[in-house]
Amino acid sequence: MKAKKSLAVLLSAAIAAGMMGCGSAATGSSDAGTTAAAGTAAGSAATSAAGDAAQSESTAAASNGELKHVVMSFPTFTGAPQDTQMVQDAMNEILKDKGIEIELLISDLSSYKQNMTLALSSGEQIDVMNLITQDPATLISQGSLTDLEADSLMDTYGPGIKDAIGQNYIDACRVNEKLYSLPGQHDYAQGRGCIAIGTEYLDGIGYKAPADAGEIIHITEDELNDILAQLHTKYPDMELIRPASNGVSQYTSIDQLGGNMFGVLLNYGSDLKVEDPFASDDYKQFCELMYGWNQKGYISADAKTDTTSVGVLEAQKALIGYQTGGKPGSKVQESSLGVPMTIFQTKEDFISSSAVASFTWAIPTTTGDAAAAMTLLNELYTNADLENLLVYGIKDKHYTLQDDGTALTTSAAGGTSTYGTLGWMAPGQFLTYVPTGNDPDLWTQTKTFNENSTKSKASGFTFDGTGVTNEIAAVQAVYDEYKTGLEYGFLDPATALPEMDKKMIAAGLQKIIDAKQQQLDTWATAAGVK
Repeated sequence: MKAKKSLAVLLSAAIAAGMMGCGSAATGSSDAGTTAAAGTAAGSAATSAAGDAAQSESTAAASNGELKHVVMSFPTFTGAPQDTQMVQDAMNEILKDKGIEIELLISDLSSYKQNMTLALSSGEQIDVMNLITQDPATLISQGSLTDLEADSLMDTYGPGIKDAIGQNYIDACRVNEKLYSLPGQHDYAQGRGCIAIGTEYLDGIGYKAPADAGEIIHITEDELNDILAQLHTKYPDMELIRPASNGVSQYTSIDQLGGNMFGVLLNYGSDLKVEDPFASDDYKQFCELMYGWNQKGYISADAKTDTTSVGVLEAQKALIGYQTGGKPGSKVQESSLGVPMTIFQTKEDFISSSAVASFTWAIPTTTGDAAAAMTLLNELYTNADLENLLVYGIKDKHYTLQDDGTALTTSAAGGTSTYGTLGWMAPGQFLTYVPTGNDPDLWTQTKTFNENSTKSKASGFTFDGTGVTNEIAAVQAVYDEYKTGLEYGFLDPATALPEMDKKMIAAGLQKIIDAKQQQLDTWATAAGVK
């Protein structure tokens, strides 16, 4: 069953400004990923061993020669790339042995939510979709997502998925004990309290990193403040620090329960008491830190309104440093525009309650064939050749393999990019080649990073805010009024913070907190979490 062309036309019109897509290895499975990053070979073996046998029923269903048509939808920053059809054809050379064919339906990120809302509400065929920008609780309440374990769907058609992801991470995506989506393989943890600083400016003040510092330099807050003071003295006319719009999640120990600030867990989610963050010492100290930096002249007045990316500002030599999140590969990632950056970290590595269940993969109830959709997901989680095609495109056209086994994309090599997607969103990222410039062992390091990080006790909890929709909207309006002023250091927290919190309480903050606490208690009892 082909996806209805009306959707394709509608999406093309909606995102005509430029679409970009997904990619990976070669024109067929033989070219794709025979020596992909750590774990690739094992992933391919898992496909042939576990996937082929368990999916015989799905393949047999297409024994008459007609392939099951599976529509996969996800966004990139700019939409579908020029060579999407070429890559799609290469993927289908692999998938035909599974009795399916894929259609890639790719939006730009800014229009993705609207496009998917329209597609699902109109009943268009979408078989596999990423839930980034979506509200899973709303989709579930609307009956828009398939229970992935109903009628043994995943056990029968996705036998390799559990081994690829891990049961603990799968369980973190459950809603009311049911499984509606699956996490991709990526860094679930985040190094908190991180600042990226241009290495040339550190050289300018004579800073020498410890010999055993590693990729991320762990220091105290006092040591960081001393470095910042020296930089400001040396470069008084430059913007020193650009705060992040999500600075609370990067620079505090607050766990934003349910994905927002309106009822949180403190101290890295070490207990299950839902708190008002705006009355907490953690948020107050964060605002005081930003206010102090602002008063010292570290933060530009333009920070409130300037939307220029920090990477561009660094390249223009208009910025010295900025807040960021830490992880294996951070140094290369933050230096991707050709400006070497040094990463400092002052707080813990942390997996928040919603981190694992962010931008997950689901099968909508508008699917033409749930078994075929699950078959595709199984391949993407276990077949390195297919996953490399999805992420990188065609070998020797969209990327080349380097001597160390990493993938150098044409854009990274200075050429014109005609294919590329968001690797961190892909289902089986750990099967793919590591991007050139990183340690070839990056994916193993990322797995270790996830395993060793502090985890919120509420990991996997999903908040359903449908009963407090009006209160959330009212409190959000108050937060929007004060957020940038407080979190970028333009408002004195001694006066502005209690003023904001008072308005939030009046707008219904406590009702939201009570609703989260009730749902969290119910979840914890069912999950056996204390």
